[in-house]
Amino acid sequence: MPELSASQKRMVFGQIFLIFVLPIILLYLNILPKEARVFILILACLLIYAIIKKEKYTLQDLGISVHTFKKYLIPYLCLMTLSVIVIISYSERLEMEPQPQWWTKPHFLFLFLVVSFLQEFAYRSFLVLKLKQVFGDRLGIVLINALLFTLLHIIYPIPQVMLPLAFIGGLAFTVIYMKYPNLFLISLTHSVLNFVAVLHGFFVIYS
Repeated sequence: MPELSASQKRMVFGQIFLIFVLPIILLYLNILPKEARVFILILACLLIYAIIKKEKYTLQDLGISVHTFKKYLIPYLCLMTLSVIVIISYSERLEMEPQPQWWTKPHFLFLFLVVSFLQEFAYRSFLVLKLKQVFGDRLGIVLINALLFTLLHIIYPIPQVMLPLAFIGGLAFTVIYMKYPNLFLISLTHSVLNFVAVLHGFFVIYS
């Protein structure tokens, strides 16, 4: 990847702040309503798409490939299985019961696959690529990505529970994506884990 000039690096940092920091701060401060978080995610992804078109990234750059799906499937299944066990064990330790009649709850009407795909498109497909442009240290890329992903979750209740879980998830998602870059597999994994987590009461904003 070619070395960026100082002005180009400032542009990358500006894009990261505008997309991954500013909207979350506005949501956290209730300047933007938390109910609009999915709509804001969609707007952020539209902005990302505009940047991708302008900077002419390829599908391979973004981890969009059907050819590696079968090749990378086993690592993602292992991560998914282990993570489901961890989430359920964590919820049992915290005495968080699965939500009764979850299919009648409004937040379960969201399409987990769609929301998870948009998050992974933003945080792994796009953000990892951007961080690689300005940081040469692989560990630094993983940590910064995980921290920004954790920041996304500050709007949820019980931060002492939610933020560590989000940080660990962000680390795991970034590490596996950087080793096995496939947007479809990481989105499917995230979708399953989102469903299990929300089923057990995590990451829910109650009205």
